[in-house]
Amino acid sequence: MLDKFSSQVNALASGVYEQIAKIKLNRVHTPVGSVAIAIAIAIGVVLTIRETGGFQPLELVTYDWMMRNRRYNPGLDNRLLLVKITETDIQTQQKWPLSDRIVARVLEEISKFEPAVIGLDLYRDVPQSPGHQDLRLQLQSLDNVIGITKLSDAQEPGVPPPPHLPPEAVGFNDIVNDPDGIARRNLLFAQNQEGITFYSFALRVVLKYLSDRNIAIDNSPTHPQGIILGKAHITQLEPHSGGYQTIDAEGYQILLNYRSPGSISREVTLNQVLNREVDPSWIKDKIVLIGTTASSEKDLFFTPYGIKTETETFKMPGVRLHAQMVSQLVSSALDGKAILWFWPNWIEILWIASWGVIGGFVAWQIQHPLKLGLGVILGVGGIVAMGFGLFHWGGWIPIAAPGVAFTLALSGVVASKLLYTAFHDDLTGLPNRTSFMKQLERVYGRSQPKRLPFFLTLGKLPQAGQSPKYSLVSLNSKLPPVPRLLAVLFLDLDRFKVINDGLGHDIGDLLLIAIAERIRTLMRQPRTDGIEVVTLARVGGDEFAILLDNLYRSEDAINIGESLYYQIARPFTLKGQAIYTTASIGMALGHADESRNLLRDAHTAMYRAKALSKARPQVFESAMQNNAVARFQLETDLRRAINAGATPVNGKIESEFLVYYQPLVDLKSGKIIGFEALVRWQHPERGLVFPGEFIPVAEETGSIVPLGELVLVIACWQICKWQQEFPSDPPLMVSVNLSGKQFAQPNLIEVIKRTLDQTHLDPACLKLEITESVVMDEVELAIEMLSQMKALNLKLGIDDFGTGYSSLSYLHRFPTDTLKVDRSFVMRMVEGDQNSAIVKTIIALAHNLKMDVIAEGVETAEQLAQLRSLGCECGQGYFFAKPLPAEQIEALLKSDPTW
Repeated sequence: MLDKFSSQVNALASGVYEQIAKIKLNRVHTPVGSVAIAIAIAIGVVLTIRETGGFQPLELVTYDWMMRNRRYNPGLDNRLLLVKITETDIQTQQKWPLSDRIVARVLEEISKFEPAVIGLDLYRDVPQSPGHQDLRLQLQSLDNVIGITKLSDAQEPGVPPPPHLPPEAVGFNDIVNDPDGIARRNLLFAQNQEGITFYSFALRVVLKYLSDRNIAIDNSPTHPQGIILGKAHITQLEPHSGGYQTIDAEGYQILLNYRSPGSISREVTLNQVLNREVDPSWIKDKIVLIGTTASSEKDLFFTPYGIKTETETFKMPGVRLHAQMVSQLVSSALDGKAILWFWPNWIEILWIASWGVIGGFVAWQIQHPLKLGLGVILGVGGIVAMGFGLFHWGGWIPIAAPGVAFTLALSGVVASKLLYTAFHDDLTGLPNRTSFMKQLERVYGRSQPKRLPFFLTLGKLPQAGQSPKYSLVSLNSKLPPVPRLLAVLFLDLDRFKVINDGLGHDIGDLLLIAIAERIRTLMRQPRTDGIEVVTLARVGGDEFAILLDNLYRSEDAINIGESLYYQIARPFTLKGQAIYTTASIGMALGHADESRNLLRDAHTAMYRAKALSKARPQVFESAMQNNAVARFQLETDLRRAINAGATPVNGKIESEFLVYYQPLVDLKSGKIIGFEALVRWQHPERGLVFPGEFIPVAEETGSIVPLGELVLVIACWQICKWQQEFPSDPPLMVSVNLSGKQFAQPNLIEVIKRTLDQTHLDPACLKLEITESVVMDEVELAIEMLSQMKALNLKLGIDDFGTGYSSLSYLHRFPTDTLKVDRSFVMRMVEGDQNSAIVKTIIALAHNLKMDVIAEGVETAEQLAQLRSLGCECGQGYFFAKPLPAEQIEALLKSDPTW
């Protein structure tokens, strides 16, 4: 039952880890709080700018653009006729203002054809002789004429209405301009300080026209500020309507919905009316507006269209603007054409804020720059498209403000993400090394050392009436402050590279996420000892660091480290597969009043833990730092010496690396037949450095590859020189060891060819030795590489045979010439028949495979005698000679020894 429950828990945990990984492998998730703050700031900034009117110019520009580009072409309004007074008409009459007689004649000619209403957009507040009496009679006899007046304001006085018209037949012709000088609004009513309401000229004309159809203006039963006119439901324009924010909203205003950029109705000139060149059907039951279109009269207004008039100015005559207003109201009242509407202020705020949220969400979810750019285009385009679409159906909503909110929120979230990723790890979401170091610096200077928070009782309190012999003493008053103890734990996963390479990087990433979550869960557990987990960070590929504060004992940190070790050692189930790993943990302790790089020290201690392979965390000691510094200096010097290379000078090789040679002796003749090349390092300051000190460093850092090439060149050059000085048959040969990294380098064959060509050494005189473990790592690849090397006609040998992997099943496939018996077997030959039998078996195996044998570690005559009796071809060891520099080898060769 428990096993079943455990498997279910593991499966559930695996699913959770995979879901976390799917999120975090696809995007860097900035915390929701940071995203929300960035979005809120962006929205707040935009709404503040909007409140002060900062977006109004942009919104008005978009209004004009939509007005110009909308597909709205209803054609001419046949209910209107415009009698325009042109420059030609003024020149013909030779007088301006026109005389009352001319105006009376125009009214007489028009009234003959029974118009519904005549709108006289000409000031007639003072008599214009001749014909004043004629005009008075016309105005008194006609009940469908609407005259104009101009309201007074603080800047200029008004213009009185014609004296012969009743108040209900007069309307003001004041046109409201926006701050940029463009007319976008239609002022229907105005009220003076005495509370008297005035109607606009356009509204008076429309009301007169609609009165014959029994349509009158009425209050809206559902909206206190709204009015109803036939089929039209008119809502008052307010300061927050549409894109407006700081407009003068006095009176009752609506948005002016232009019918077209130019003429919206049939137009005739004043002379055409006076010359009776007008079709009566153009006038009967129609609205006739009379006004000037001559640019010389300055009665011109900027519009969203900027249409040119006869004199090439980008303005619209006032009478045409009144015609626009009249046509708008009539079309709404009779045809149900919607008045331009707008949202309440709270909906506009919600609209703007929503786009800010959308912009922030887009930036939060999308990582790829091109996709993010496409998101910006789609977002801004969507705002414009929605605004333009609603405008086509009669609605004006803000476009600039939500566009800026979208872009600003998006930019803010992108900036917060960049800031977040600068201090956090992409994969796990943990703080990174930079953030960890800043936290460490912050903790160092955060507070002063603490005092112990308790009292110590030194005796009993005195009884009543007794003198005090004892007292209660505060320990804080006697002891100095105790510095706060900090601890940094540095974790490095063991065998992570094997897991990452063997199971794939996806599993490796899932494992890192799972480990981070497991450590985070452990660190979040409530503590009763006052220890504060300041931060957990991922500071490297498979490295994590934890900063602890408020410790008073180093044992507490060690206990936490041990808990971490056992938590990580528990198996992880990822994609249905159990993964096992452990961690090497280093720890550094320091006081809050110090200034140390605890992360560096913990990292150094981690290397010590990895070397010891213990489950217990290793605490940093100063000796570790000294060793680390010495190791770093050794690496630096090693690279410098390798880069310096080797140079032949006067028959010698000048290099910091010295090649020592140990003789290889033919056991039948007892003569030297060659040498094994062994490297030493003549350090300019430390003196002679043996391979055990620098070869492991070279292996770990990868310097072994150029070092091995350097040794190969020196050895080949030296043996070629000795072949000339000490000729023999066969000629002297040299054996050079290849490390595993050298054997794995892709250009090894080219390196060997180049070396042989440069030194002019016969390939048959060069033997390359590879350890058994190297060739067994990747058998098929090793066989292929050995075959390529064998094709160069050089010799191949397997070093330390019998000490590594069991290669018996593959040995017959290796194109090698020599097996080298390890010194451990040779040295124990005299200890018993069993050890001797091992050597005998190896020799027999080699001979059966057509290979010869070299026994290394020969140190006694007895060992030599046994090897000869077993048929071993060659030997090397201190019995013959230890590894010697080239000068001593030359002296040895001159003595021509025989063993």
